[in-house]
Amino acid sequence: MCRSNQFYLAYLLKLSKYSNKVAKKSDGGFTLLELLITVVIIGILSSISIPAYVATVDKFHYGKAQIQMGCLKRELEGYRIENGYFPADVFSNTVPVGIECFYQQNTEQVPFDSKYDYENWQIGGGCVIQITFLGKDKIRNTRSNTDAYQAVGFHKFTDNDDLILSLGLQDSSVCSP
Repeated sequence: MCRSNQFYLAYLLKLSKYSNKVAKKSDGGFTLLELLITVVIIGILSSISIPAYVATVDKFHYGKAQIQMGCLKRELEGYRIENGYFPADVFSNTVPVGIECFYQQNTEQVPFDSKYDYENWQIGGGCVIQITFLGKDKIRNTRSNTDAYQAVGFHKFTDNDDLILSLGLQDSSVCSP
């Protein structure tokens, strides 16, 4: 083989090694377009997942409120059995007489640091006993002092965030003295 061909082959080998090194160096980073696409994808995933997470946390808090309201309901029924009547109506965030399982605002035990309201409303020939949880906004959004919640059980509303546990319409003999 001719000496010039050997030099030419050696030159081509060195040139190919050099060009591979240059190509490898430029492949080491991300382009601006790749970074932009990544940021957009992360933004889209965040906009979908964050509201779902918040909704799940809110569901947990309302579940905790239902448990606390169930405890209060059992105590109220026990109070009625022992005394023959339910405690008198009290203001929002006020513990009814003789009840221990009543969580108050600013105790870090009430979900959303909201309020409970025990209600004993005289209507017709009896009274409606209910417990209202004022929800995330801490404001009563449901009608009060009405007979709308005579059905026993939980009443949750889609247009506001109040939760009501009604013990139903009671005979006048068990209303407060």
